[in-house]
Amino acid sequence: MHAPGLTQLLVYSAFIVLGMAVLYAFRPPPPPKVKGQRITLRRTIDNLNHPSLHDVRIIDKQGRIVCIEHIIRLPSSIVLIGTVAASAKGEVTGSEFSRTWKISNRGGTTTCVNPLLELQPLNLAFKRRFPLLRIRGLVVFPDTISFPNGAPKGAVCASDFERWIGEVLKMDGTVSSATEQAWPAIAAMVASAQARIEQARAKGLLGGQDAGGGKAKPGKKSLGPVPVRAAAASRGR
Repeated sequence: MHAPGLTQLLVYSAFIVLGMAVLYAFRPPPPPKVKGQRITLRRTIDNLNHPSLHDVRIIDKQGRIVCIEHIIRLPSSIVLIGTVAASAKGEVTGSEFSRTWKISNRGGTTTCVNPLLELQPLNLAFKRRFPLLRIRGLVVFPDTISFPNGAPKGAVCASDFERWIGEVLKMDGTVSSATEQAWPAIAAMVASAQARIEQARAKGLLGGQDAGGGKAKPGKKSLGPVPVRAAAASRGR
């Protein structure tokens, strides 16, 4: 046998380099950080060993689709969790009662709608439906947001969620009859709303509009997809 010559070695090397370049060019892009944080949040919730619902869509009395990312059943309370898009960056200042918050980033300052206030209508809706049930509301922010004056009550960064839920579980106590009675009704309500939405979408009654595609009020910015979003929708009649 003849040893491969220099020309053959160069050809083989060229093919190897070309193959690696093709694999590199067509490799799947890494998932953005926002998805990583949201996946981690969902896994953390699932690992709690407490019943939970994800990506919930509920139709209100006005026929609007109200969206909430997660609902968790704890021993004596229900937690409604909204999330803020990871595109939000900077230092956020404002209280839980302020109508607007300030975001400072790269020397500039803007205002945004307080997402905690946007979560309240859903809290009140659940309270009216289940008056004896304890409702907790939480908005989870990406770690690209910081609160220099401390996070307002009901707000937490993604990396602090486990600590927050651990403290709540310590306070929650034993299982309450109100929670036991309300959870099957909540799950049934969510399943019924989802079925109605799918029927309306199949019939083309949603007009191609994504559920929860609401817009912020003119002159006020939002921190991304607001925790509770509403879009006009047919009732799927």
